[in-house]
Amino acid sequence: MSPLFSYVKYSEASFPMTGQYTALLLITSFIWVLLWFGYRQNKINDEIKQKEKEERINAKVQRKKKLESLYPTNKKTV
Repeated sequence: MSPLFSYVKYSEASFPMTGQYTALLLITSFIWVLLWFGYRQNKINDEIKQKEKEERINAKVQRKKKLESLYPTNKKTV
């Protein structure tokens, strides 16, 4: 083995999972879950708003078409 890595002992290469690391893992996991729920709810709200906007636009177009059919325009021929 290379003398550069000779000081590393395999027995010291472990990661002790203490209570602090466990708490940190749980807190960050909880935050990620909350962010995911917020993202999902925001996406659902955006889809609902988009549908409502399309319905309003379609209703406005239908009203305009009805009015245009009630009052036809007279085109003058020259």
